[in-house]
Amino acid sequence: MSLSKVPPQEGIVHTYGFNLTAFEFTPSSKQTTPNIILFIGGLGNGLLNVPYLPALAEATTKFKSQDGESWNLVQVLLSSAYSGFGTSSLERDSNQIKKAVQYFRSETGGKRRKIVLMGHSTGCQNSLHYLVNVNNRGDLPDSAQIQGAILQASVSDSEAFSNDLKKEELGALLKEVYDDYISQGKESHILPEKFRKLVFNTPVTAYRFYSLTSKRGDDDFFSSYLTDDDFKKTFGRITVPLLVLYSGSDQFVPSSVNKAELVSRFQRSTPSEYWNSNSKIIEGATHDLGEGSRGGVFDILIESVTKFITDVE
Repeated sequence: MSLSKVPPQEGIVHTYGFNLTAFEFTPSSKQTTPNIILFIGGLGNGLLNVPYLPALAEATTKFKSQDGESWNLVQVLLSSAYSGFGTSSLERDSNQIKKAVQYFRSETGGKRRKIVLMGHSTGCQNSLHYLVNVNNRGDLPDSAQIQGAILQASVSDSEAFSNDLKKEELGALLKEVYDDYISQGKESHILPEKFRKLVFNTPVTAYRFYSLTSKRGDDDFFSSYLTDDDFKKTFGRITVPLLVLYSGSDQFVPSSVNKAELVSRFQRSTPSEYWNSNSKIIEGATHDLGEGSRGGVFDILIESVTKFITDVE
């Protein structure tokens, strides 16, 4: 058994619904703050297993908005955390993110004023889904609105899976799932063992497997084969500032993908007033900026987030 490389962290545990928790890092201030970054991990992520979180949490306590107000980092644990992603959906995650945002706006949650979502990996899909399907709704109460979003390692799960499997093999699996489950109204059925092995040995429903791995499935927001019209339906509907930090050496991105061109397409599809100029490819960074990354990648991420937060109104 390998031991955690993350040192013990000080903080506050919040509960914002049944079996829904969030951890607020308080490494320096030892107290809550008026503003927070709400962090959402990717597939299989749980508390503290994204390497840069402690460093980002420490830096966040030093952030200041233009009005001088301070910030903390909060990691939210949705029911899709750890192995829960296999039976979840982006829609359910967005409902739980909304609960978290409204909790932190409430008296019990500290009456936070500014909230920025930060997604890592599939957490980027959660963040973009919230921006597109929740945050810009005309009937959304102020208590559920966010003031900005950060996407770190916004990779395509579909392309990541196709990178590991032969095209014919993945195509046959998708056909089997569609023919035997999706087309017969069995989206919520748990797939056999051979499918679990492809998703970190996690029980997975027909719906979530198809959503994650098929072209233009519900989770397919960042694939290089998507058209500019596709990106306009997501990035083009953003109504708050957006920071994109793409990992330059992301092991889940196929070598055939031109990362610079892809990020440029994200930018062109986003309304210019909302694309933050600190967006960049972090050269030498692996997917989570952890093992295998070039030295200094944490510093680049923190500097970029610091500049972004300073501009959030």
